[in-house]
Amino acid sequence: MPERASYEIFDTRRDLLAVVRETDRRSRLEALASEVPKARAFTVTSARHEPLLTLVMPDEWHAELTEPGGRLVGRIKVGANRREYTLLDDQDAVAGEAEGDLSVTKFVVAGPAGEHYAQLRKTWAGLRKELFTEADNYTLTFTGQVPPHVRPLIVMLPIVLDIAAHGPY
Repeated sequence: MPERASYEIFDTRRDLLAVVRETDRRSRLEALASEVPKARAFTVTSARHEPLLTLVMPDEWHAELTEPGGRLVGRIKVGANRREYTLLDDQDAVAGEAEGDLSVTKFVVAGPAGEHYAQLRKTWAGLRKELFTEADNYTLTFTGQVPPHVRPLIVMLPIVLDIAAHGPY
């Protein structure tokens, strides 16, 4: 069992863009004793270890994204069935929505007026990775024009989705 969750974000050329790492370590006993951890916090850094964002999930139904100085970027709300996610901007206005298929592996991300922003897919990670780890792979493809303030929320969506739908690790 991992002591803390860690994610890597790559571009289409497989160049590392960012690393998302849970800030607090958990002992193996804590991980086993608590199926659903309480609040979880993640730091998002560039490939050069420069701070980019902080992602805090006070519970399994909400995520808050802030800049290094503490300014709120927005929030992600997890739907009751874990197939629907609402992206809220820093003023709590709906900035987008993601809806997944029944298998929770394919998602369409749309703007408040229904305009297509992106597609998100949970992809095959390879036999060894699928059999021997809890690791998952996601592919995010932007399919339309996305307002700059919404883009970070969409990029963090696979991490929130992974924790909410496939967590708690």
